[in-house]
Formats: sequence, C-alpha cells, structure tokens
Amino acid sequence: MSKGIDDIDNSWFVDEQFDNRGIDNEISQLQFNKPYTFNHRKVNNKADITFIGDSVIDCKAYTGTGKGTVEYFAEYHANPTYMARINDQSVDGFTIYDCIDNVSKVVGNNVVISAGGNDLLAKMNLLTVSDDNNMTMGLMNTELDKLMFAYETMLHQLRKRNRYFLLLTCYDGNLAYNPQRFDGVDNVAHSIVSMWNDRLYRLANDYQNRHDNIGQTFDVLDLRNFMGTTCYYNEIEPNKQGAKRIAKNISKRLQHRGVL
Repeated sequence: MSKGIDDIDNSWFVDEQFDNRGIDNEISQLQFNKPYTFNHRKVNNKADITFIGDSVIDCKAYTGTGKGTVEYFAEYHANPTYMARINDQSVDGFTIYDCIDNVSKVVGNNVVISAGGNDLLAKMNLLTVSDDNNMTMGLMNTELDKLMFAYETMLHQLRKRNRYFLLLTCYDGNLAYNPQRFDGVDNVAHSIVSMWNDRLYRLANDYQNRHDNIGQTFDVLDLRNFMGTTCYYNEIEPNKQGAKRIAKNISKRLQHRGVL
C-alpha cells in the first residue's frame, strides 16, 4: 500500500523499519533496512539515465507490443545496445510516495520522472463530498499542496551535483472512454490536472533558481501538448501511439538540451 502524506517525515523522508509485530515467527526474524515494496526491478548501476514513475513510462501492458515508453525511447536512438545505458525503475501504479521509497535505485546524471497521476486519481472522490464548489476547490487545493510537498521531498532525496531532471506533467487523458468513472466531475478533473501541472512548473522554476542549486537542471515536458484522445488504451493509460509520442518527445527534449 502506498504511503500517505502523514506517513512522511516533514523534515524530509527517512527510511523506516518494517513493523513486523503480529507476523509469523519466521518472517518476524527478517529485518528491513529500507521500505519494502513489490518493485523488484534490477538496478543498472552503469546507466546514464534513470526512468522512474508510473504507467506513463511503464505502459507495456497497454501497447499490444510488449514495449513501453522506455523501449520506444531506446529505439529512437537506432542502437540495439542503448538499453544498457538506461536504468528503468518505472512501475505501473506507482505514486509519488512509491518513487520516494525507491530513490536509492536512481542512478546516473539524468532522471526522467512521471509521478502524480495516480495520486490525483486517488483524490477524485473528494470532488463529490460537497455541493459547495468553493469548499471542494479549497479542499483539493489543500490536498494538491500536500502532494507537491511530497514531490519536493522526492527531488530533495534525488539531489546530486549537475544532475538533469525532466519532469513529466500529468495529461488530461480520454475521460470519455469511461464516462461512468468520471460522471459529473470530468470538467473539474481537467481543472485539477491543470492546477497540479501549474504547481509542477512552479516547483521546477523554484528549484532551478534556488541559491543552493548545485548545478542541477530542472526541466518540464508538458504531455498535454502532444497526447490526443487516440493516444490512450483506456481513459488514462497510453497505448502504442501514446507511448511512442511520449518516448519521441522525451528524446527530442534530451537531445535539444544536449543531455544525450
């Protein structure tokens, strides 16, 4: 289960011990020095670039080709060995808090992050708790601020001299694919996505211009600029066309910046 904001130490995230009270004797003898997750991806310590985040990157289950954003990204470089330069730590379903739990698996001077979409989806039920739009938006603003604080915690944990960060925004998706799921809140959902992305842009700008920046670069790639309604397997997951577009635009941005 993903952590909530109240489970995060506000003085910046600190690894926790697993609470094994009430577990079988054999299992209770195990000690965990880091948060336990179900992500068993091997770390490529020789990689130049790490991808970490959710199904925007790990979308192999939705493309019909067995390839996701990372694989298509590698193909754009027309080099069959390019995957050796990549450390893929993306997992379908990951939240910001899952990314925080896995910062130790991030290597290299270039990091592509897609996080926040699943966190926003978990908050959508709050849109129906009140008929007072002003109260609803106030509540969502508070929750988005908490999520952004968690995102900032993640960036703080990934702090490294001269590291380049490419932060992916959340996209609008194709909510019409499943009108029951977003019935009555589809327009508000788009507004929430915009509110989140505004915060992401501000965070990147703030970190870029901080006096204690140690040569890091914080860049934002807005997925809304190129993800259309035909780019989704369902209402939110990228299909083959979507994965290729995301990969191509990541590649273009990194090349434009002289990262690769």
